[in-house]
Amino acid sequence: MSDHEVDEQALLNLITQDPGLPRDNPTAAYWQHIPHRLSNAQSPSLPQTTDVAVIGSGITGVSVAKTILEQDETATVTVFDARTLCSGATGRNGGQLAINAAESYLKLKKMMGVEMAGKIIHFNLKTLEALRRIAAQLASVQDSEVTDVVKIRSFKDEESFRRVREGIEALEADHPSLRGLYTVLGPEACQQEHGVHGVSGAVLHSAGTVWPYRVVTNAFDDLLSRYPSRLSIETNTPVTEVIYSASSLDSKNPYILTTPRGIIRAAQVAYCTNGYTGHLLPALRGALFPMKGTMTVQDLTAIPSIPNRGSTTSWAIHYPPFFDAATGGLADGLIYGMQNVKTGWHFFGGEKSPPEQLLSSDDTILSQSSVQFLQESLDSLFGLREPARKLVSAWSGVMGFTSDTLPLVGKLPSTLTGRDGQGEWFSGGYNGYGMPSAWLAGESLGLMILGQSPREYLPEAYLISEERLRERLTVTRSMEYLSEA
Repeated sequence: MSDHEVDEQALLNLITQDPGLPRDNPTAAYWQHIPHRLSNAQSPSLPQTTDVAVIGSGITGVSVAKTILEQDETATVTVFDARTLCSGATGRNGGQLAINAAESYLKLKKMMGVEMAGKIIHFNLKTLEALRRIAAQLASVQDSEVTDVVKIRSFKDEESFRRVREGIEALEADHPSLRGLYTVLGPEACQQEHGVHGVSGAVLHSAGTVWPYRVVTNAFDDLLSRYPSRLSIETNTPVTEVIYSASSLDSKNPYILTTPRGIIRAAQVAYCTNGYTGHLLPALRGALFPMKGTMTVQDLTAIPSIPNRGSTTSWAIHYPPFFDAATGGLADGLIYGMQNVKTGWHFFGGEKSPPEQLLSSDDTILSQSSVQFLQESLDSLFGLREPARKLVSAWSGVMGFTSDTLPLVGKLPSTLTGRDGQGEWFSGGYNGYGMPSAWLAGESLGLMILGQSPREYLPEAYLISEERLRERLTVTRSMEYLSEA
């Protein structure tokens, strides 16, 4: 987003504005078209107190709740969502169980060093395996349709393809245990073996696909059946304010959370709010900012040349980000997709929209330019000259991005919250890759809330610290990051 393409002040205003609460009546995500029975779960009346208030009911929120309930036999947990259960980013994402190690490794190595860069990659792989396990364990509730596939990451330009090969070489040289993670393909093999057209090359790696909404709602269903007296799920109950009152008569629960249904007192508060975090934590605005993505479901089953590869393959298309001066649209450089095994429909996401739509927390609005771009991209990917496709569904979702491109996990200092208490926690800012980070990040956050150490495999670079907040999590860094995108 160079200066001549996007007004710098306008960009600054977008990333530092109040994201607000999740909006009513969001675009309808296909994943949620059959609501779970807990979709609108609510206690007859709001509990008066709780040990841990978890704000957000996505993948992070359920992981935090699960960890606390399983590790502490007496702890009570209350989960809040401004809308229905799992109606945010997790219930709107691309269903991808995939890492981006080859594309990110060189930047991670430069920023964090060889050892930490490798630890992050291993953590991503471990998180995906944990997700597979939990989805399999709860499959009897509702099938999460976990499928092991090979992901073909294709590159439209030679320079991007060269850089990813360099990333793989460095990754394998620095971390021998990760050798063989990737296979490199030339353009001919892409077309002949995988039906992918018009690319400079690709890399293959093991991946998976999943119905993300079902993983989370199944997990909540399981937790509520096991801990009915200690877990409360309060959907359609936005938390509008958090106050710390040390002089309160209830000193055990010094946090006062205000909602439209009344107040609740809590001993500790976990923010699992991702792109909306800046609303309740204004000091994070700009260092953590929302970015909206678009997802589509496209039916290409009438095209004989497009087989159902859902049981074997998922896709990504990498291209140089660009600004379309004619439409004012910014294309972010990545399209990702999967194919549903049962229907044969293609679930593809990506973005090409004006900055005010891209850097937005409003998922009630659908970017028509992005939808068109995704349809055209599938035509190009599969070499379709006369496409016979139809749009089944399209929706938007709000992600959380950080200025240093790494997730944030841990205790929030009073310098950030503006409150004296030491019981506020956060996990989020997954930069578009929540699936390979959020579950185990949430697990470690839950342990820390209980006074334990995070898992040894959680990268220390993810932890919240005064130094990181001062040096790497800044509005200036966010502006630099967006300018380079």
